[in-house]
Amino acid sequence: MSNENQEIQRAILLHVSGLRLEDIRAVPEVEKLLHDGVALELEPTLITEPQNQEYQALTGRFPDSFGFFDTRMPACHLANTTQPSSGYTIVEEHSGRETTPASLTERLQSAGWHVQQATCSSDKLESTLEDLTHNHVSTPTCLFITCTFDTNLPTTEVATQLSGTLQSARTWLGATGLLAILSDAQPAHVKQFVNMNNFLADMGIIERDAQTGSIQWPDSLAYFAGSGQLWINLLGREPQGAVHLQDEYEEVRDTLVNALPQKLRDPQTGETVIERVYRKEELYSENFLFCAPDLIVLFKPGYASSPESAYMRFDEHVFTPVSPDTAVVAGTHPSDLKGFLLGSAPSLGSGITTSNQLVTVVPTLLHALGLDYTGLDAAPVQDVYSYSYLADHPLHEEGQEQGLSEEDEELVINRLRDLGYI
Repeated sequence: MSNENQEIQRAILLHVSGLRLEDIRAVPEVEKLLHDGVALELEPTLITEPQNQEYQALTGRFPDSFGFFDTRMPACHLANTTQPSSGYTIVEEHSGRETTPASLTERLQSAGWHVQQATCSSDKLESTLEDLTHNHVSTPTCLFITCTFDTNLPTTEVATQLSGTLQSARTWLGATGLLAILSDAQPAHVKQFVNMNNFLADMGIIERDAQTGSIQWPDSLAYFAGSGQLWINLLGREPQGAVHLQDEYEEVRDTLVNALPQKLRDPQTGETVIERVYRKEELYSENFLFCAPDLIVLFKPGYASSPESAYMRFDEHVFTPVSPDTAVVAGTHPSDLKGFLLGSAPSLGSGITTSNQLVTVVPTLLHALGLDYTGLDAAPVQDVYSYSYLADHPLHEEGQEQGLSEEDEELVINRLRDLGYI
């Protein structure tokens, strides 16, 4: 009986951050993993920021499908939140409007797997794995380790830490286990931070007090927050809204969609820095469209929203040059942040390299383990499996995702009515 037809009983998933694939590709144990298994390049959806990408990678769901868009949000756009005095204050929120979907580890536990989880720094990775493998269990077992690597760590030290860990992992897994390394984002190098609120003030979209510099909300049309959100200062929705819902709302949106990509230019090169400004309905599903940012700004590679602009604060200038070694995740172009999934298992092919969306990680791993992946926003990546495994375990067509419950539908409708949409 070939290994690929045997049921997998053991799995190790290393969820890493701070690593770039090109920096570890030459590590012998990683080379072996690439030779024996698959490499899946993963691109996130907008808005790019760590929590958003972690949801995509570990739940198999698009965050907007449960009402999550960004970690840093204006207080007036959060449900069940006591607003600060102005309501425009940026607050941190790590969950969506609905209950966060089940994670990969929770799905494994529901399927009868024993899951052991640990978090560690890279220098403790090998010893952490060894501690977990000492626990003897008779049921299917997954060891899930979250590990952060220092981005300034010498390549030789990274190689040493990874090599010992992967060798120990293979020993425990044997010939019929699944070994995977997952990175949901590789930090992107940027050359300039951009403060959209500074530029909106220069355009006259935001009005500021000449003496204090504070925003004059009744005279301001739009504002930037988080890692790409552009909100219209809508009358009846924002605490001190100025834009009427009907014609004015669309007029302001059209102006920003058309003008920003043309007018915002790098002062050093004269080149434009915004690839596109999306209307929310171009990116997001209907269920939580009412609470999505009105517009989403996509910067070109090499640029990112400034840390100050995320909290709706101003920098000294629109553009802030950064040191050459600056690498960030939030507010950068998705193509600069591509994560990766490296995997080896009897069910997977050998020497395969392909690419897909970040949200495909969970269904792809579940199917590799012979487990159900229904109820997710993506299908498994067919190209990564061996032909014989697919013959015995064909991918199934999934029906439409179940919609909102009656109670949730009523909440959405009431909110839309409050905002004047219906």
